[in-house]
This record gives sequence, structure tokens and C-alpha cells, in this order.
Amino acid sequence: MKKRSKVFYAVQVSNFTITDDGPKWLLRNDACMNIAIGIISNILEQYPNDYEFLVKLPFASDCQDLDDLSILFDEKYLDRIEFYREDLPVSPVTSRFNFNFAYHQQNRDLLENVDIMINDENTLTKNWRVFFDSIGKRFPIVSTNYFMDSPVSPKSDSKVRYYERQMESLISSDMFAYPVKSALDEALEAYDYMFKDRKHLGIPAVWNIGAYYGEIKKGHKEKSKDKIKIYFGNRITDTAGRYTNWHIFAEAIGKLSKLIDPNKFEAIMLNPTKKVTDSQMKEIEKLSNGHVKVLPNDSSFTREEYIEFINDAHVSCNLFTNEVHGGLTHVEAMMAGCIMVAPALNDYLHKYEDSGNIENYPFLIKTENKKINMNSFVNSLLASISSWKITEGENPYSEMNKALAYKYASYEHSAKIISNDLQSLLKQY
Repeated sequence: MKKRSKVFYAVQVSNFTITDDGPKWLLRNDACMNIAIGIISNILEQYPNDYEFLVKLPFASDCQDLDDLSILFDEKYLDRIEFYREDLPVSPVTSRFNFNFAYHQQNRDLLENVDIMINDENTLTKNWRVFFDSIGKRFPIVSTNYFMDSPVSPKSDSKVRYYERQMESLISSDMFAYPVKSALDEALEAYDYMFKDRKHLGIPAVWNIGAYYGEIKKGHKEKSKDKIKIYFGNRITDTAGRYTNWHIFAEAIGKLSKLIDPNKFEAIMLNPTKKVTDSQMKEIEKLSNGHVKVLPNDSSFTREEYIEFINDAHVSCNLFTNEVHGGLTHVEAMMAGCIMVAPALNDYLHKYEDSGNIENYPFLIKTENKKINMNSFVNSLLASISSWKITEGENPYSEMNKALAYKYASYEHSAKIISNDLQSLLKQY
């Protein structure tokens, strides 16, 4: 048997919560963690003799939702997975700038046999390059990027923004990979703000990733049509100009409740980071006329419960206008057979346009200058409720979304793309 290529996968974790013992990571509901699980699991499934992985994560003791990192992966893959544990500051901001050369030097024995790296810590790509050069190792590095913070799509104070580091990663890597084409297009536009030409770039790639279809499919069921369940799965946050648009969701539900009997639907905000504040709760209550339920900060909501929930739900509202990928939750919702209500922008729009289904999907929201049109949003909600109420058997939009999500955003479909890219880079070294 030929030697397996060892892939060092550094995961950029960001989801955390506050506990009595201080901040703790929430790995199981972390978007980048679940992307890593999907990529690694499907490559190991489809190419069992070609790869093994060394996965960089925080210590389990710094996590709230698990006590053993191995439970993140199916047991059948664990013989080809090792963990590289690091003491990371529990913060989505400071962790993105943290790089401990001395710590990695002390643990270089774990890194000596690495053949290629998938670096999700894109703000640290050059740091990793310099470190490996310092220990005499040079191998291909793929820098992944699942969000953008740039003049094209600003999210933080310009004095501490991630933009320059993210652009640097496109140069320091051998290949830079994006989940969807719209995200790559935005990155190259942002790159042009900083550099005169693109001659220093690595190789651009689109991996068409988003979620593990097999995981969601396990929970597929016939959805009850007695009460239509509408949910908002993204963060409730005031950072970056309320970029998830949670307040827009609450307002739309409030307007919806005045147009139809509120007993016909149930609206829920999942509060994945468990950090909703009292003032935010009061605002949600007011905007929604008391018709939005928010999962409390102290509630338990495991990954398994989440999968069961979305397969039971009917409508997912995904409202990013600046995040071109549209958030992992919209992909998972589509895989669960939900009708997705979202702005007619970016990757939300791309899936339907590219597949030729745009004329047959009436649930996308009109926008102007990346601002959601409230009347259009409410009309989309009304149409989605009506679609579920009048449909006998399987809802055609539900089946359409499952198929599109598999093609454009499943790890099962993208595993071949990713493996081909890794093999291409390995041949160059």
C-alpha cells in the first residue's frame, strides 16, 4: 500500500459562549469546525488509502460542548486522524491574530511528517509559512477563506480589520480556496484594492462546500403541515452593523402576524452563540409583536437536536447581504428540505440562476443597495406558508432545494474537487 499523504488542517474556530468559568469554545455548532468535519470525513470516506489528517483545534478542556475531540468525527475515521491541540485565547478576534512560534517549535515532532496544509486560519498563513521554513519544511499550503472583511465588505474597525492579513494569505499560499464562486469573485475584487496586479497570487479555487448532506439526510422526515415553523438560525449580534439582520427577521414576523392568524405559524430564533442580551430580547419582543421565540442562553441545543429541528422546520430565513456565501445555515436548511427565504443576492441567488431555477423559485427577497425590502420579505414569507399549506405530499420547492444543496454545497460532491486540487499541489513539490 502506498504511503498516505498527511494533511495538516488548521481549523479557525470562532463560536464561543460565556460560562461561570469564563469563555468557552462551542465547537460542535461552529461553522468552520463543521466545514472541517465535512471535508475531512468525506475525503477519508472516498479516498481511504490516500490521506490521513492532523487537525489543529483548541484543547477539549477549553470547550463547553464536548470533553473529547474525537467525538467530532465518526469512529471509522479515527485511525486516520490525529489532533494537534493548542491553547487558544477564547475569542473569535484575538484567536485570529494569535501565533505562538515557541509552542509550535516545542511540538514540531507532530508536524515533521506533514505533506500538505489546509489552513483555515487565513490571517496567519504567512506565519505558518515562516514557521515551517524555520524548521526546514516546505510543502504546499492551501489557504481557505469562509468570510471576508475588506473595503468591499467591511465588518470591523479598519485599524484591526482582517483585510490585509486575508489578502496576504492569497500570496503566501500555493492555492487559495473559497466555498463558492461569488466569494472568490469578492476576494479578487478586494485584492485589487490593495495591489496593482495579480502576478503574486497563488492558484484560485472554488470547492463548492457548505455542509455534510449525509448528516442532514439522516433526519429527513415528512414535515407536519399543522403549523408552519419559520426559523432564523444565525447569530443575534450588534457587531458589524448587525450583519446577520436578526432585527429585520423580528420586524418581518411582527408584520406577518398582522396579516394572517399567528396561530398558523411558529417563529423561532436559535441563538446559536447563547449570548442574546436583555435589551436585544426586548427589541425582538417589540418588533415581532411577541411572536418570536428565542432559545434561551442557558438551554442545551446539541448538534443532533439542531439536525432534528431543521428537518422538522418548513421555512429558513437567511438574511446576509454582505456575507456573499450566505452563511452555513442556509445550506443546511436547503438540505433539510426547508423553503429558504433570502435576499436575491450573492450565493443565495447564484444557486438558482446557475441551475436555471430562478424563474421557478418565488421566495427570494428584493433588495436595493444591499438593503432588504421589508414588503418583499413579508410577501416571501406569505408565499412560503401558502406553499406548504396547499401542497399535498412532497413540497416541490423542498425537493428542489435538497437537490441544489447537494450539487452546489455538499462535501460528498466536493470531495473529488478537493482531492484533485491537493494531488495537483503535491505533484509540484
